[in-house]
Amino acid sequence: MLEFIPVILLVITLLYYLFGQRHQRLFPGPGGVPLFGVTFEVDKYRLHLSLYEWSKKYGDIFQFSVFGKSYVSLNSPEVIREVMGQEPSATVTSSRENTFFGNYIVGEDTDIVFASYSKEWAKRRKIACQIMQIYGEGMYSMEKETHILKDTKQYIGENQGRDIDPVFMVESHLLKDLTSLVSGTTDEDLRRHVKEMDDNSNKIALPLFDLTFQMFPFLRFLPFPITKKPFLVIQSIDRMMDSIKKLTTENNIESGIYCELKNAAEKYGCNITDAEVKGIIVNLIGAGSLTLRGTFMSLVHLMAEHPDIQRRIQEETDLVFGGKEVNVKDRKECPFSQAVLLETMRFVTNLPLGGPHFTHDDCIIRGKLVKKGTRILMNLWTINHSDDWGDPFNFRPERFLDESGSLLPATHPTRRRLMPFGYGKRSCLGELFGKNRAFLFLVNLMQTCTISKPTGETLPKFDPRTMMPGVNLQPQPYKVQFKLRKYVS
Repeated sequence: MLEFIPVILLVITLLYYLFGQRHQRLFPGPGGVPLFGVTFEVDKYRLHLSLYEWSKKYGDIFQFSVFGKSYVSLNSPEVIREVMGQEPSATVTSSRENTFFGNYIVGEDTDIVFASYSKEWAKRRKIACQIMQIYGEGMYSMEKETHILKDTKQYIGENQGRDIDPVFMVESHLLKDLTSLVSGTTDEDLRRHVKEMDDNSNKIALPLFDLTFQMFPFLRFLPFPITKKPFLVIQSIDRMMDSIKKLTTENNIESGIYCELKNAAEKYGCNITDAEVKGIIVNLIGAGSLTLRGTFMSLVHLMAEHPDIQRRIQEETDLVFGGKEVNVKDRKECPFSQAVLLETMRFVTNLPLGGPHFTHDDCIIRGKLVKKGTRILMNLWTINHSDDWGDPFNFRPERFLDESGSLLPATHPTRRRLMPFGYGKRSCLGELFGKNRAFLFLVNLMQTCTISKPTGETLPKFDPRTMMPGVNLQPQPYKVQFKLRKYVS
């Protein structure tokens, strides 16, 4: 691989001087070096940490370049609401640049996450939002049908008192949940295809990896593990979709997001092509699996690390539910549990930079004329870990409670400062589903068991800055112990 580096650098240099554009510097920021910009100054796996440090020096907005491409980083809730929430910049900045992952793997302009802003994109997003709203609000009724939590409780009972890595429990729980949501079944082969897709796609969808493949698409033909991943992702997606079609047809399944999309013309008055069905399902499964996996694994670790917080959730859970089935309708009766979830989303920030936005026309940002073709980053990591929080790297759920122990309203300045799901036209369409799913997981877990540190090794202190990189950050491997509580039958 190393022998290709001089050739690649030469090609980049020639392309830059033949076709490259020099971007006017509108905002302060790191200069980098000619042609390459900040390429050699950042960790391509942890770009968010570099942007976090630069924001301390350059403020709410700064600018940098990579391989001649200009990026603007938005680093405060105020500037994000101004740019992403007020017209005309809200629409102008809501587009996406063509990406290798979106065009080659998902399919050009067939999905929601990677496709550019258009009437067809707006149609897909509207339908997906309607479906996710229905399933998000109806999650409480799905538990009886899938028995997913029963399987999780059984696994805990069979392994209590042992030092175990909870990743198997979490992944099994999520894969059953998501495959049931999409296809109405928890088929084992389908779960395997979903896991293969997630495992292979998490790293190659990173902005700097994607940019490399976009500039040098021939790399996917080289015989190296990382260059083979695009083909493996496509293969797993095709197998996943074939499995969903087969299962729903052979078993006459009429529930699940796949069936909702296939019947979109009848139910929502819009036609959705097979390519769009695939693109939307890939988006929903990819976002749901990786994001919720990181959240759930973080919650288990944090409960073991903070037994006092764990006891407070259990006391609240016992008071509200006792031994009864947990229901998301009763979420308002659990302010401390909700505060823990909000603090986890802030503390961890699984998706540190959201999805890169792209200006499809000129627009004004803070009085500066930002040209068409500029890439805009929502620096969620910096927003959720800024000094405005006082102690951003301490896990302290109480910051979201008032003096009486009630949850702060969504309009409170502290709540408005939190941005775990992005903002504007590209905000996460699975926000309601994700919140309800996380609530059910945490409260059911606390109703079921007590989590403690392992006895055979040390539980490392949870530091979000050292999480495993990827499009969605994941906790480092660890082990804990589970002990069943009295309400478990």
